[in-house]
Amino acid sequence: MRKYIILFFLVFPFLCACNWDDTPNGIIKPDEMAAVLTEVHIADGSILNLSPAPDTLYKYVTGKYLFIFRQYHTDSAQFRRSFKYYTTKPTEMAAIYDEVLKSLQLKTDSVNKLLAKQNTTNLKRPLVPTGPQARMIPGAAPIIPSRPFVQQNMMAAERANFLKEQAKRDSLLKKLKKKKHALPQE
Repeated sequence: MRKYIILFFLVFPFLCACNWDDTPNGIIKPDEMAAVLTEVHIADGSILNLSPAPDTLYKYVTGKYLFIFRQYHTDSAQFRRSFKYYTTKPTEMAAIYDEVLKSLQLKTDSVNKLLAKQNTTNLKRPLVPTGPQARMIPGAAPIIPSRPFVQQNMMAAERANFLKEQAKRDSLLKKLKKKKHALPQE
């Protein structure tokens, strides 16, 4: 019995020290890799509106990536190694990207919910200020709250007016051309 107890205490530390998941050292764990990839894809999406100048992309993107890597206690080399490792294991990579897609969908839904809430509060707000906001300083323009949907409607109305005026101009030009051709030419 004593041999088994000694054997147990000799083997037990090795069992506790073993890494039960099969990811090698220096590779980011799958859950953390999903979180890092989510943030990286958000950073990639945020740079789409930047100008394509090389130094601009370097200036803004590098800082975002460094912040993400610092936040998850990793660096670009470890991220690259981990990404290469997971690309050799398609089932694990598919599982990681399923988590990434779920996370991105949750973030998108929450942003859409906030925008919808903001738009409904804007709908309830009057166009022309009333109450204490209605007081104006003599000679100053009235303060009208910005409402994106009203701006879009105004743009649509302005576009409709423009098209209407353009149609009038075209019809007048056609009439003038007809009159020109109707006159006897000398």
